[in-house]
Amino acid sequence: MSTQTSNDRSVARYFILLFGLCIPVWAIGPLYDIELFPGFKLFQAGLAMPMIAALILTYCELGWSGTVALLRRSFDAQQISPKIWFLPILLVYPSIGFINYWVLWLFGVDIPPPTYSLVILLGYCTVFFLACAEELGLSGYALDRLQRRYSALVTGLILGVVWAGYHIPGFLISGYYSTGWIFWHAVFTVVTRVLFVWVYNNSGRSLFAMALFHWTFGLFWMLWPQDNLQKAVPFYSPLIAAMVAMLYVIIVVYIWRPKTLAQSRFKQAKMTPDAFLSANTNHGK
Repeated sequence: MSTQTSNDRSVARYFILLFGLCIPVWAIGPLYDIELFPGFKLFQAGLAMPMIAALILTYCELGWSGTVALLRRSFDAQQISPKIWFLPILLVYPSIGFINYWVLWLFGVDIPPPTYSLVILLGYCTVFFLACAEELGLSGYALDRLQRRYSALVTGLILGVVWAGYHIPGFLISGYYSTGWIFWHAVFTVVTRVLFVWVYNNSGRSLFAMALFHWTFGLFWMLWPQDNLQKAVPFYSPLIAAMVAMLYVIIVVYIWRPKTLAQSRFKQAKMTPDAFLSANTNHGK
């Protein structure tokens, strides 16, 4: 069996296992109004399945050493290089929120005043661990494997579809949102995953960077706290967010080029995704 075929099957198995683990949660969760912790109910436990699926397959493929190596990558903050990439990691998502706010304000939408609370900030810090769980699978297991066959742009879109795919059932079950809202938020989710690949390929392929980037999505919305982690602020417009994210992606693709999203017109990438995955796999054996 060729390395490419084995790699394709590994990614396919991952996606199948991910959704296979989610289905029982989506089926059982709505039947029982169980809150696992404040603002997080049983039907939302599918958000942890990217990590569980990745750990299962990594153990089957590389044993305990490979599994431990994958887990350690969640805390590889020192891997982020150059440090200037902390700026997009921390600012891209909140900027989309502020643009959303600004556009709606220009159109006269009645928006309640923000709430500043240290308690809410500390509570939201726990969401970082959920972000780690998702990124351990999507970025830690699947991303580089996909980049071995596809361009960085296509990889981002594939992961974006998967990412949106296991969020949609939670939105439907919660009953908070219209079909149009869910559609445009799914578009926003797919498009922003390209930005994740861009940050990943330029910041030392750090999983901590991915989790931190993921976590910042809620920093702006934290100023208008809701009673459920999957409930957006009332004035959030996924259509506006999707349009802004598309603009960001167009700029990123133009400057850093779609093949790697790291070979800018001004500077060449230091390591290819294939070289990184080979080095990481050998380390785990």
